Amino acid sequence: MHDFTPHESGAPRQIIAQMPADFFEILTRAMFNAGLSWQVVQARWPAMADALAGFDPVVLAGYDEHDIDQVLADDRVIRNRGKLGAVPVNARTFLKLSDRSDGFRGWLDSFDEYDARERALRQMFKYIGVFGAYWTRYTLEMDVPDYRDWAAARGRTVPAQLQLPE
Repeated sequence: MHDFTPHESGAPRQIIAQMPADFFEILTRAMFNAGLSWQVVQARWPAMADALAGFDPVVLAGYDEHDIDQVLADDRVIRNRGKLGAVPVNARTFLKLSDRSDGFRGWLDSFDEYDARERALRQMFKYIGVFGAYWTRYTLEMDVPDYRDWAAARGRTVPAQLQLPE
């Protein structure tokens, strides 16, 4: 399990993914971050790791409704049936893309421009939106546009600590 506590600037920590579970943890974290404060997700993340097999995509790809019901019964986790139900679906997608000769990271790098990469992540993985796609790529130390430019192009508010001085 990785430490996702943001830096003082608000920027997320970047992680060097070495194993499939590292990549899948980052994707899963992006999915659960959507609509919740990072503090809520951070507080429950150790329990999420326990309940979700350490984010091992091979194990999670085999989860069925019974397994999801067991996770939902654990009051330490984020109990969102839709997102938890998406974990095995996303794990199967992740494994399919990882089986390519160039692996999952190769798939992520196979698109010529950022918007195509963002679209691909959003289309392939449930509950990954525009920010989740950006956050995933940034956290994996992959090419992303400057956040201020990216946010402005999408009509998003840029946090004060990221504002450029006048």
